[in-house]
Amino acid sequence: MIIQEFQNNLNSNFFSLNQIPVQFVHYFSIFLVNLVSYLYILIKLFKVLCYSKMTFEWLPMVNPYVWPFSFFQMTTNSYFQFWAKIFPTVKFENSSLEISGILALEILNSLLYFCIRVTQSLLIVLEETEKLMISK
Repeated sequence: MIIQEFQNNLNSNFFSLNQIPVQFVHYFSIFLVNLVSYLYILIKLFKVLCYSKMTFEWLPMVNPYVWPFSFFQMTTNSYFQFWAKIFPTVKFENSSLEISGILALEILNSLLYFCIRVTQSLLIVLEETEKLMISK
């Protein structure tokens, strides 16, 4: 069955010189959609870990340095420390407010939005290249 499809594609000018750039863009777009989709899933999972870490820090009866809660601390600590270096604490008269954790989570949300927008754009490219491949 696969051999018959391949022979039909050879007979129908599937590999013509005009089609090669279109096919390259089409298959590269498929690769990019898959890559961005996996990246979206990983960012979403990391976001859940970050929210869990922040929640466990707020609960007084949970020790974040004891297993299984230390897992969240170990996996997300470097990420939060990176943003704490970039965004210093906001100091008031008698107190200070650390906003780096909130901004770090918002940056993850922005990355998720970016992944969605890239996927939508790539799907439009896939539709157009598929139309071009079918029409010729």
